[in-house]
Amino acid sequence: MGIETRRMIAAGLGLGGPVAWGVASGHSALGALAAIGALAVSGVSMGPAGGVADGVAVRGVSLAEGLGRGGYAVATTTVAGLVGAAVGGHGWIAAVTIVLVAAVVAVVGGMSRPMAEHTTRFIVFMVISTGLAKHAAPVAAAVLFAEGAIWGLLITALCTHTRQPRLGARRAEPVAVPPANPAPTKRALLRRWWRTLGTLSGWQYPIRLTACLAAAEIIGLVWPQPTASWIAVTVVIVVRRQLDGALRRAIERAAGTGAGVVAGSAVLLWVPAPWLFVLLVTGLAAVRPVLKDRDYTLYATVMTPLVLLLMEGGGRVAPATIGYRLADTAIGCVLALGLGYLPWAVRRERSARAIVD
Repeated sequence: MGIETRRMIAAGLGLGGPVAWGVASGHSALGALAAIGALAVSGVSMGPAGGVADGVAVRGVSLAEGLGRGGYAVATTTVAGLVGAAVGGHGWIAAVTIVLVAAVVAVVGGMSRPMAEHTTRFIVFMVISTGLAKHAAPVAAAVLFAEGAIWGLLITALCTHTRQPRLGARRAEPVAVPPANPAPTKRALLRRWWRTLGTLSGWQYPIRLTACLAAAEIIGLVWPQPTASWIAVTVVIVVRRQLDGALRRAIERAAGTGAGVVAGSAVLLWVPAPWLFVLLVTGLAAVRPVLKDRDYTLYATVMTPLVLLLMEGGGRVAPATIGYRLADTAIGCVLALGLGYLPWAVRRERSARAIVD
């Protein structure tokens, strides 16, 4: 069985399992919360440990390394769920807290690539969990996130980890493997990060993200409605750290998010039977890994209704709520593109022309 198939099975079981538990126990909303925790660890790599196969150097991630990364993802998701659920629904206190916490975490994420991954995950799931306060108390939400994340991590390890390939006698000839550059020490990373804070590039992503989040929270405060948190969710889905090719990818992500909201809204109006809801979540989760590598617009189109279904716990949603959700998606995309990308892309292009001239 190929690694791609195993990744699909792991993703489907990772999210479908908690949802199935929720339906079977009569607590669909709680099962959906646990599935959101599983969603946070579904991208953790559990590939082969490396070696030489068929005369080619094979590099990958060992099981211990994968579980270590997954452990950080579980902790990050748990704390994010606790913070988001604790402040969700508290008006301007929630708005200020979300913006300030996101700003600090985004700055810390500039320390290294793994730190950027963990902090981005924290911000996304903290914002998502602000809309889940109606389903569970903060501690309960954090526990469910942790349980779902642990389940997802174990399923991923079971389904996708492969041993280092064994070679036959005729294939055991030594193969030169280029030496890898040693990983920088923590002290070196800290020094480099501290230097970047003296430049605009070190603050670019935090400024872009918090400007969009602040605008989203202000709109949510002055326009009270049942899905106001979705504006901020859209922002954190669309705005990403890297700016290279970002405008095109942001437009693709925004288009996919909009299409996904339409598809997810149709499902929420239809209100599928409980076990059909399980199959829908499992199917959407299973195709995510493939689409993420191949077509980001389609990936966003699948990811968005998946998040919507889990946030609503499979319950019925009023048509008026769907209308608010569509409007909030449009507002979030406009904020992300108008504040988070376009001005920065124009500024970067002007700077590049000035250097050429």
